[in-house]
Amino acid sequence: MCWICGAPADSREHKIKRSDLVREFGGTPFKATGGLLHFVDGRPGSREVQGPNTGLLKYNPVLCGNCNSSLSQPWNLAYDQFTTWVFENEQTVLSKRYINLMEIYGTDDISLGCRNLYKYFVKAFGCRLADAERAVPPHLVDLLAADTFSTNLWMSFAVNKAVFAMRPEHRKLLAIGGLWYNPDATDDLPNPYYFSLRLNWLEIEFWYDMDIPPGRGARWTCDAACLYLGEIEGPDLNELIEIARRDGAPALQDLLELKANGGIRIGNA
Repeated sequence: MCWICGAPADSREHKIKRSDLVREFGGTPFKATGGLLHFVDGRPGSREVQGPNTGLLKYNPVLCGNCNSSLSQPWNLAYDQFTTWVFENEQTVLSKRYINLMEIYGTDDISLGCRNLYKYFVKAFGCRLADAERAVPPHLVDLLAADTFSTNLWMSFAVNKAVFAMRPEHRKLLAIGGLWYNPDATDDLPNPYYFSLRLNWLEIEFWYDMDIPPGRGARWTCDAACLYLGEIEGPDLNELIEIARRDGAPALQDLLELKANGGIRIGNA
């Protein structure tokens, strides 16, 4: 059943939004532009992705067609406005280390824009849980129809330094992280959840009933017009160099030059 309205689930939501795939890799079959590979942590090998509508990049049916189109259209639009603006203005974003949502949605529509963006993230979170056959917390379902709400699903936004270290043309990485939860949770013991979405250098993290570690970015629940970016270390520059050297990666020379010039300095995109 659709986790939002309870109707028969007959629609498959993208794990990584189609607009993100098209922005990074184009809307034509990926083979025509050099190909794209799909990897899953813990599984050997990779599979070729045919294009942005491939079933490889979609969840099992967990929504009905109406909830995945008409109902969520404003949320999808708010998300597309957000990501388009961020990557068109990434030098400014990386220099300031915050995203001013008023520059995206305008001062008159900021409350509605923030609310719709947050509801898109709730939709993404709910689909992630439903696909894993985990119950979506009822208050998250309820808030999708509300103008005001309280919630314990928090978002954070950060720069992934390991991805940022690559040349801009090599940063075309899109990924959805594994879902972390406590399998022994009961009705009397709240179940925390965590997963992340990586768009190029931008790491979007979902925290449910969990504290956000220091440095990962300010907690956001559509209650502020600025998203303050944290920083995720990942492999340091020396580790990246060793990985590139081991794999014979073309980025090796770029990484060596980066080290010689003082290392990774975010803000000089």
